[in-house]
This record gives sequence, structure tokens and C-alpha cells, in this order.
Amino acid sequence: MSLGEADAGIVYVTDVRSAGAHVTGVDIPEQHQVVARYPIAVIKDSKSAQLARGFVDYILSPAGQNVLAEFGFSKP
Repeated sequence: MSLGEADAGIVYVTDVRSAGAHVTGVDIPEQHQVVARYPIAVIKDSKSAQLARGFVDYILSPAGQNVLAEFGFSKP
């Protein structure tokens, strides 16, 4: 994440968390925060629909939600 090309930048908290000790985050007041939405679905004509459904099911499961929460993602 940190390339040394700038003194500061605006990124999602998930990016800060995944960078570990390489960067430091600063809290942004809630009224200025942006909410990113990440839809998930199996494509109708998927050639791997069963595999895709398994991935979606995992992401939406308690185990998948715990993994996402570790990186700062909130529940849907």
C-alpha cells in the first residue's frame, strides 16, 4: 500500500488495515465518510455456477463475515 510516492492519501479503512504497520490511518468524521457497497451474485450464464454459489454462500456465512470483519468490512 505504501509506495512512498505521497505524504498522504484517502483510502478505505480496509486498505489501511490490510497494510498493517506500513501506514497509519486517521479517523474521518462520520458525516464525511463514504459508504462503499459491494454487491455479490452468481451470474446467470456462469460456466461455474456451483462454484460461484459456494463462494457467495461462504461470503454470506458467519465464517465469511468474520473474515471480512477482520479487514473492516461491515455486515450487509
